[in-house]
Amino acid sequence: MKKLKKFYNNNRVYCILMLVSLFCFILMGSAVVIYFLGQATSSKYGKRLDNISKYEIESELEKVEEYFKNSKSVLEASVRLQGRIIYVSVKVEEKMTNEDIQNLGNGCLEKLTEEQKGFYHLQFIFERDNLTPYMGSKSSSKTAISWANYNFETEEETTTTTKKGKK
Repeated sequence: MKKLKKFYNNNRVYCILMLVSLFCFILMGSAVVIYFLGQATSSKYGKRLDNISKYEIESELEKVEEYFKNSKSVLEASVRLQGRIIYVSVKVEEKMTNEDIQNLGNGCLEKLTEEQKGFYHLQFIFERDNLTPYMGSKSSSKTAISWANYNFETEEETTTTTKKGKK
């Protein structure tokens, strides 16, 4: 015990620094372990899917797929659900106009209930031969589908951005 006291008295600063650094290493190690254990035990979607059982949608997805398959000028259609996003992929004839595609997309919203439209997001991809795909999306918080800006004459997709000015 006398040797330990003598060592402490001669190296007081180093002993205190060693205790502080040991405490920091233990604290950092436990934080890393807690972080990685938390990541391994949680869902990849986090808490976004907690209430998904309240919004059963399987039968409506079949109705949406049948709606597209029974529509004129539709060659193929597939609907899949991943998390809270409904992906709709439709292959249509080349003669369909953008307005026809938009009407077709808006018509499928009638197959879903208001609660489902308020919970799920929708992503649309309409493919036509020799043309860039026409895309649209509907957020669960919105009531209408947002369509990509597509210049049909030049076959180019354009995007528009808006900047908020400082007041």
